[in-house]
Amino acid sequence: MSMRIGTTQTGPGEARMAGAGGGTAGAMPGRKLGLILTGLIIAVSMTNIDSTIVSLSSQAVQTGLGFTAGGIQWVVNAYMLASAAAFPICGHLSDRVGYKRIMLMGTFLFGLGSLGCGMVPGGSSALALMLAARALQGIGQSMMFPAAIGILFSYSAPVSRAKNMALFFAVTGAMTCLGPILGSWLVTYSWRAIFFINLPLALAAIAMIALMIPTDLRSGGDGHRIDWLGGLIAGAAMVALIVPLQQGRSVGWSDWRIVTGLTASILLFAFFIIWERRQEHPVIKLRVFANGPFDISQFAMLVAAVIFQPIMYFLSVYGLLALDRSTLMTSLFILYFFFGYLVSAMFGARVFSRGGMKPVLLIAGLVAAAGFGWMSVSAGSLDKGLPGNTLWLSLAMVVAGAGIGFMFSPSSTDTVDRAIGASYGEVSAINQMFKNFGGALGMAVLGPLCTHYFARDIHRGLGKYGVSMDQARAIADSVGSGSGSSGAAGSRLAGMSEVMRRSVMDVVRASYATGSGKVFAAMAVLSLGFVLLALAYPRKRTDRR
Repeated sequence: MSMRIGTTQTGPGEARMAGAGGGTAGAMPGRKLGLILTGLIIAVSMTNIDSTIVSLSSQAVQTGLGFTAGGIQWVVNAYMLASAAAFPICGHLSDRVGYKRIMLMGTFLFGLGSLGCGMVPGGSSALALMLAARALQGIGQSMMFPAAIGILFSYSAPVSRAKNMALFFAVTGAMTCLGPILGSWLVTYSWRAIFFINLPLALAAIAMIALMIPTDLRSGGDGHRIDWLGGLIAGAAMVALIVPLQQGRSVGWSDWRIVTGLTASILLFAFFIIWERRQEHPVIKLRVFANGPFDISQFAMLVAAVIFQPIMYFLSVYGLLALDRSTLMTSLFILYFFFGYLVSAMFGARVFSRGGMKPVLLIAGLVAAAGFGWMSVSAGSLDKGLPGNTLWLSLAMVVAGAGIGFMFSPSSTDTVDRAIGASYGEVSAINQMFKNFGGALGMAVLGPLCTHYFARDIHRGLGKYGVSMDQARAIADSVGSGSGSSGAAGSRLAGMSEVMRRSVMDVVRASYATGSGKVFAAMAVLSLGFVLLALAYPRKRTDRR
């Protein structure tokens, strides 16, 4: 099928898509457009695959480098936080410098960060080097995504955008499921291989994008100063919020560092709004938030990310610890969630094309709430470490995945369509900033929630053996924050009789099942937020590009 490439200028407020040399996009054969889309999918999928590989393989990384439980949790979260903080600036860069150039630069930086992660040596500096490399990966991802959206929208006819966006988000989202499978295979050789696998993918994406995209398009803005300070303020505000939320349970919520961090985040967010209002060319055009439906789509993405980003971590630890499965079997177990996600993604795009965002949010909320509620009941039905019924849990995961997958692509498409007066790079950066910030927020909040109930039940089950609450928390922090296998927990039981060891591990498995069940219940409640957003969404489809 051939596809005509236009300027995508359908409204008076939309930026003109200019080439680096002053030209505009022209017609392109469908085959060439397909190759461009393939290159974009490879690049963005690489970042999605990496996030799940690291979550599943966190125990191997922790053991290999000797990280503490808190350290490995930061390895998981540093990527999302760095990406969220860098998205506003990188969205502007893609519009000013050119989508193709920024896409290539971002892919290169992500590959370089992956190389750095894989080459981190052991020793006292290992954690600092790993976090720096993970942050570099996050910055690379924040450059890639807005540039990819700019390329996709620029080279797609208006009538084909929803279809192309649905394909892009469905495939890149579904490719996330390869992370657990690849991770379970690669860690048998070395934990470093989970990062090195990104290098050939990055090279393939760079080659396809460099050769297939003829003109480096951008939305203009020549001579405009980039609001670097605004981007730094926004990033600092996010860090000031996430760090206390993640550390509050371990050091105490009344600790002066936690109180100071949370207070600083509020002040920084307020200062950011004041600063941006005074800028001629702000890093985030606050006027786009005057569009109510746009705001609703952003909150929907935030809620979805709070659920979607951490779910891989909790399902991985649940499979390894509560179900006592191997890494490979755990990776296959997680595929149930992605099966539902992939199947529903295309249906969500069709409903969006016909009825807009309102029915999408309503259906997604009801389905996701039912799925996660079902997961909560099924996941907690363990008796002495043995699953009550994994069939029901697997079906519940399919339903939950379907609910989340139903709204991801429509939310991003609706965001770009409704942000009149803002460029594709800026708007997609805002959307992804909410997504990655939501992921970091989810890890920071849901992690302590799981650990609280995990430690509580460990104390209840092992208190008769003299295990104090502090010792139960230490076990929960260690087992639940990265070394999530029964083998890791079992290594702490050396010297016990076989009967005693088995009894203790049964308590630990059942306790983690309780903690993860509470997390899934919280996700069910959060999913109902989609229903509330649907009720607030206007019926009329107005103010679109």
